[in-house]
Amino acid sequence: MEERKEVLPLRIVAARFVDNDEQAGLAELDRIAADSSRLVQNRYLALWLALVATAISATLMLILGTVWTINGAPGADTMLIIGLACFILTMAVVASWRAFQYGGIKASAPQDAAYANPEESAARNLERLFALLQRESTLRAFYLKKSGVRRYVDHRYFFGKLRAAHVAREGAIRSALVGPVGFWFGRELFLEADVDKLIADAKAHPSRKGAPKQYDHTNAIIALIEHPQVRALDTSKKRGNQREIIELMEDWYRGRRLKVPSQTQLAPYANQILETIAKNRSS
Repeated sequence: MEERKEVLPLRIVAARFVDNDEQAGLAELDRIAADSSRLVQNRYLALWLALVATAISATLMLILGTVWTINGAPGADTMLIIGLACFILTMAVVASWRAFQYGGIKASAPQDAAYANPEESAARNLERLFALLQRESTLRAFYLKKSGVRRYVDHRYFFGKLRAAHVAREGAIRSALVGPVGFWFGRELFLEADVDKLIADAKAHPSRKGAPKQYDHTNAIIALIEHPQVRALDTSKKRGNQREIIELMEDWYRGRRLKVPSQTQLAPYANQILETIAKNRSS
Protein backbone atom coordinates (compact mmCIF):
# COMPACT_ATOMS: atom_id res chain seq x y z
CA MET A 1 0.00 0.00 0.00
CA GLU A 2 1.36 3.39 -0.97
CA GLU A 3 2.25 5.62 1.95
CA ARG A 4 0.47 8.96 2.21
CA LYS A 5 2.76 11.00 4.38
CA GLU A 6 1.71 14.38 5.68
CA VAL A 7 3.22 16.84 8.11
CA LEU A 8 0.96 17.28 11.11
CA PRO A 9 1.26 18.57 14.66
CA LEU A 10 2.00 15.65 16.94
CA ARG A 11 -1.16 16.61 18.82
CA ILE A 12 -3.29 15.91 15.72
CA VAL A 13 -1.56 12.57 15.16
CA ALA A 14 -2.21 11.65 18.79
CA ALA A 15 -5.87 12.67 18.48
CA ARG A 16 -6.31 10.26 15.57
CA PHE A 17 -4.72 7.49 17.62
CA VAL A 18 -7.23 8.15 20.39
CA ASP A 19 -10.46 8.55 18.40
CA ASN A 20 -11.65 8.18 14.82
CA ASP A 21 -13.25 11.59 15.22
CA GLU A 22 -10.37 14.05 15.36
CA GLN A 23 -12.25 16.64 17.44
CA ALA A 24 -13.26 14.01 19.98
CA GLY A 25 -9.65 12.85 20.11
CA LEU A 26 -8.44 16.39 20.77
CA ALA A 27 -10.92 16.76 23.61
CA GLU A 28 -9.65 13.49 25.10
CA LEU A 29 -6.05 14.68 24.86
CA ASP A 30 -6.90 17.87 26.74
CA ARG A 31 -8.59 15.83 29.46
CA ILE A 32 -5.66 13.40 29.74
CA ALA A 33 -3.08 16.20 29.84
CA ALA A 34 -5.06 18.12 32.47
CA ASP A 35 -5.46 14.99 34.61
CA SER A 36 -1.74 14.23 34.33
CA SER A 37 -0.90 17.80 35.24
CA ARG A 38 -3.08 17.63 38.37
CA LEU A 39 -1.23 14.50 39.51
CA VAL A 40 2.05 16.40 39.76
CA GLN A 41 0.93 20.00 40.34
CA ASN A 42 1.88 20.04 44.04
CA ARG A 43 5.33 18.67 43.28
CA TYR A 44 5.73 21.17 40.43
CA LEU A 45 4.66 24.09 42.63
CA ALA A 46 7.17 23.06 45.29
CA LEU A 47 9.83 22.83 42.59
CA TRP A 48 9.15 26.35 41.36
CA LEU A 49 9.16 27.82 44.86
CA ALA A 50 12.47 26.13 45.60
CA LEU A 51 13.88 27.19 42.23
CA VAL A 52 12.88 30.83 42.68
CA ALA A 53 14.18 30.93 46.25
CA THR A 54 17.56 29.41 45.43
CA ALA A 55 17.99 31.44 42.22
CA ILE A 56 17.23 34.74 43.96
CA SER A 57 19.49 33.85 46.88
CA ALA A 58 22.33 32.87 44.55
CA THR A 59 22.01 36.09 42.56
CA LEU A 60 21.92 38.34 45.64
CA MET A 61 24.80 36.58 47.39
CA LEU A 62 27.01 36.59 44.29
CA ILE A 63 26.31 40.27 43.59
CA LEU A 64 26.97 41.26 47.21
CA GLY A 65 30.07 39.08 47.34
CA THR A 66 31.43 40.64 44.16
CA VAL A 67 30.73 44.20 45.36
CA TRP A 68 32.28 43.50 48.75
CA THR A 69 35.33 41.95 47.09
CA ILE A 70 35.82 45.05 44.94
CA ASN A 71 35.45 47.30 47.99
CA GLY A 72 37.67 45.09 50.11
CA ALA A 73 34.93 44.59 52.70
CA PRO A 74 35.33 41.76 55.23
CA GLY A 75 33.15 38.71 54.70
CA ALA A 76 33.23 38.94 50.90
CA ASP A 77 34.60 35.42 50.54
CA THR A 78 31.83 34.06 52.73
CA MET A 79 29.20 35.79 50.60
CA LEU A 80 30.68 34.33 47.42
CA ILE A 81 30.77 30.85 48.92
CA ILE A 82 27.12 31.15 50.00
CA GLY A 83 26.22 32.43 46.53
CA LEU A 84 27.95 29.51 44.86
CA ALA A 85 26.22 27.10 47.23
CA CYS A 86 22.83 28.61 46.34
CA PHE A 87 23.68 28.33 42.65
CA ILE A 88 24.53 24.65 43.11
CA LEU A 89 21.21 24.19 44.93
CA THR A 90 19.42 25.83 41.99
CA MET A 91 21.00 23.33 39.61
CA ALA A 92 20.11 20.53 42.02
CA VAL A 93 16.44 21.58 41.99
CA VAL A 94 16.37 21.43 38.18
CA ALA A 95 18.19 18.09 38.25
CA SER A 96 15.66 16.67 40.72
CA TRP A 97 12.80 17.55 38.36
CA ARG A 98 14.60 15.82 35.50
CA ALA A 99 15.23 12.81 37.72
CA PHE A 100 11.53 12.70 38.59
CA GLN A 101 10.56 12.71 34.92
CA TYR A 102 13.22 10.35 33.57
CA GLY A 103 14.02 8.16 36.58
CA GLY A 104 17.50 9.66 36.89
CA ILE A 105 19.72 12.40 35.55
CA LYS A 106 20.15 10.42 32.34
CA ALA A 107 17.12 9.29 30.34
CA SER A 108 18.03 5.65 29.87
CA ALA A 109 14.62 3.94 29.60
CA PRO A 110 10.94 4.86 29.25
CA GLN A 111 9.25 5.58 32.57
CA ASP A 112 5.69 4.73 33.56
CA ALA A 113 3.62 7.64 32.29
CA ALA A 114 1.63 9.74 34.74
CA TYR A 115 -1.99 9.09 33.80
CA ALA A 116 -4.99 9.39 36.08
CA ASN A 117 -6.22 6.09 34.63
CA PRO A 118 -3.52 4.31 32.60
CA GLU A 119 -5.91 1.46 31.77
CA GLU A 120 -8.42 3.56 29.86
CA SER A 121 -8.55 3.14 26.09
CA ALA A 122 -7.39 6.69 25.28
CA ALA A 123 -4.28 6.38 27.46
CA ARG A 124 -3.40 2.97 26.03
CA ASN A 125 -3.71 4.21 22.45
CA LEU A 126 -1.63 7.27 23.25
CA GLU A 127 1.06 5.03 24.73
CA ARG A 128 1.12 3.02 21.50
CA LEU A 129 2.03 6.20 19.65
CA PHE A 130 4.71 7.06 22.20
CA ALA A 131 6.08 3.51 21.93
CA LEU A 132 6.81 4.20 18.25
CA LEU A 133 8.41 7.54 19.04
CA GLN A 134 10.58 5.96 21.74
CA ARG A 135 12.38 3.88 19.13
CA GLU A 136 15.69 5.06 17.77
CA SER A 137 14.43 5.02 14.20
CA THR A 138 13.60 7.24 11.24
CA LEU A 139 10.24 8.20 12.77
CA ARG A 140 11.29 11.32 14.62
CA ALA A 141 9.29 14.28 15.84
CA PHE A 142 10.57 17.76 15.19
CA TYR A 143 9.89 21.38 16.00
CA LEU A 144 10.25 24.37 13.73
CA LYS A 145 12.78 27.10 14.35
CA LYS A 146 11.84 30.71 13.62
CA SER A 147 13.52 30.33 10.24
CA GLY A 148 11.20 27.42 9.43
CA VAL A 149 14.02 24.88 9.60
CA ARG A 150 13.18 21.54 11.20
CA ARG A 151 14.98 20.56 14.38
CA TYR A 152 14.51 16.87 15.14
CA VAL A 153 14.28 15.76 18.76
CA ASP A 154 15.89 12.72 20.29
CA HIS A 155 13.68 9.68 20.89
CA ARG A 156 14.46 9.94 24.61
CA TYR A 157 12.23 13.02 24.86
CA PHE A 158 9.34 10.54 25.01
CA PHE A 159 10.81 8.54 27.89
CA GLY A 160 9.52 10.89 30.60
CA LYS A 161 6.61 10.40 32.98
CA LEU A 162 4.96 13.57 31.68
CA ARG A 163 5.16 12.72 27.98
CA ALA A 164 1.41 13.28 27.58
CA ALA A 165 2.21 17.00 27.91
CA HIS A 166 3.86 16.84 24.47
CA VAL A 167 0.38 16.62 22.93
CA ALA A 168 -1.32 19.16 25.19
CA ARG A 169 -2.87 22.26 23.68
CA GLU A 170 -1.93 24.50 26.59
CA GLY A 171 1.65 25.72 26.61
CA ALA A 172 1.39 26.02 30.39
CA ILE A 173 1.18 22.23 30.67
CA ARG A 174 4.05 21.70 28.22
CA SER A 175 6.16 24.15 30.21
CA ALA A 176 6.50 21.51 32.94
CA LEU A 177 8.62 19.37 30.61
CA VAL A 178 12.37 19.18 30.70
CA GLY A 179 14.35 17.46 28.01
CA PRO A 180 16.72 14.54 28.56
CA VAL A 181 19.42 17.15 27.99
CA GLY A 182 19.25 20.87 28.63
CA PHE A 183 16.51 22.57 30.59
CA TRP A 184 12.82 23.25 29.97
CA PHE A 185 11.34 22.13 26.69
CA GLY A 186 7.85 23.30 25.76
CA ARG A 187 8.02 23.34 21.95
CA GLU A 188 5.11 22.28 19.78
CA LEU A 189 6.16 19.10 18.00
CA PHE A 190 5.34 17.88 14.50
CA LEU A 191 5.53 14.56 12.71
CA GLU A 192 5.78 13.61 9.06
CA ALA A 193 4.09 10.26 8.62
CA ASP A 194 1.26 8.23 7.16
CA VAL A 195 -0.99 8.32 10.21
CA ASP A 196 -3.22 5.42 9.14
CA LYS A 197 -0.16 3.24 8.65
CA LEU A 198 1.21 4.30 12.03
CA ILE A 199 -2.06 3.35 13.71
CA ALA A 200 -1.99 -0.04 12.01
CA ASP A 201 1.69 -0.62 12.86
CA ALA A 202 1.10 0.33 16.48
CA LYS A 203 -1.97 -1.94 16.68
CA ALA A 204 -3.91 0.97 18.14
CA HIS A 205 -7.69 0.88 18.32
CA PRO A 206 -9.06 4.43 18.14
CA SER A 207 -12.45 4.89 19.71
CA ARG A 208 -15.40 5.00 17.32
CA LYS A 209 -17.71 6.87 19.66
CA GLY A 210 -17.15 10.12 17.81
CA ALA A 211 -17.50 13.60 19.17
CA PRO A 212 -19.65 13.99 22.26
CA LYS A 213 -23.05 15.52 21.70
CA GLN A 214 -23.10 19.16 22.63
CA TYR A 215 -26.72 19.11 23.79
CA ASP A 216 -28.68 16.27 25.35
CA HIS A 217 -31.98 17.02 23.59
CA THR A 218 -33.28 13.45 23.76
CA ASN A 219 -33.19 13.17 27.55
CA ALA A 220 -34.55 16.69 27.89
CA ILE A 221 -37.57 15.79 25.75
CA ILE A 222 -38.19 12.52 27.61
CA ALA A 223 -38.00 14.29 30.96
CA LEU A 224 -40.30 17.16 30.01
CA ILE A 225 -43.04 15.11 28.34
CA GLU A 226 -43.91 13.77 31.80
CA HIS A 227 -43.39 17.10 33.56
CA PRO A 228 -46.55 18.18 35.51
CA GLN A 229 -46.52 21.67 34.00
CA VAL A 230 -46.26 20.27 30.50
CA ARG A 231 -49.02 17.71 31.06
CA ALA A 232 -51.30 20.49 32.28
CA LEU A 233 -50.83 22.62 29.16
CA ASP A 234 -53.73 23.60 26.95
CA THR A 235 -52.43 22.46 23.55
CA SER A 236 -54.72 24.91 21.74
CA LYS A 237 -52.47 27.78 22.89
CA LYS A 238 -49.48 26.74 20.86
CA ARG A 239 -47.45 29.95 20.99
CA GLY A 240 -47.60 30.47 24.73
CA ASN A 241 -47.02 26.77 25.30
CA GLN A 242 -43.90 26.78 23.18
CA ARG A 243 -42.37 29.57 25.24
CA GLU A 244 -43.22 27.82 28.51
CA ILE A 245 -41.66 24.56 27.33
CA ILE A 246 -38.54 26.38 26.15
CA GLU A 247 -38.17 27.91 29.61
CA LEU A 248 -38.61 24.49 31.22
CA MET A 249 -35.98 23.03 28.91
CA GLU A 250 -33.59 25.84 29.84
CA ASP A 251 -34.19 25.04 33.52
CA TRP A 252 -33.56 21.34 32.79
CA TYR A 253 -30.15 22.11 31.27
CA ARG A 254 -29.19 24.53 34.05
CA GLY A 255 -30.20 22.03 36.71
CA ARG A 256 -27.68 19.58 35.27
CA ARG A 257 -24.99 22.22 34.80
CA LEU A 258 -25.05 21.71 31.06
CA LYS A 259 -24.59 24.31 28.38
CA VAL A 260 -27.97 25.87 27.63
CA PRO A 261 -28.95 25.96 23.93
CA SER A 262 -30.40 29.12 22.47
CA GLN A 263 -34.17 29.56 22.33
CA THR A 264 -33.99 29.25 18.54
CA GLN A 265 -32.34 25.85 18.93
CA LEU A 266 -34.88 24.74 21.52
CA ALA A 267 -37.98 25.84 19.59
CA PRO A 268 -38.20 22.75 17.29
CA TYR A 269 -37.89 20.43 20.28
CA ALA A 270 -40.55 22.35 22.16
CA ASN A 271 -42.85 21.87 19.17
CA GLN A 272 -41.97 18.18 19.14
CA ILE A 273 -43.04 17.90 22.79
CA LEU A 274 -46.31 19.70 22.02
CA GLU A 275 -47.01 17.39 19.08
CA THR A 276 -46.33 14.33 21.23
CA ILE A 277 -48.71 15.59 23.93
CA ALA A 278 -51.42 16.31 21.35
CA LYS A 279 -51.08 12.82 19.86
CA ASN A 280 -51.20 11.19 23.29
CA ARG A 281 -54.36 13.08 24.19
CA SER A 282 -56.10 12.26 20.92
CA SER A 283 -55.39 8.55 21.17
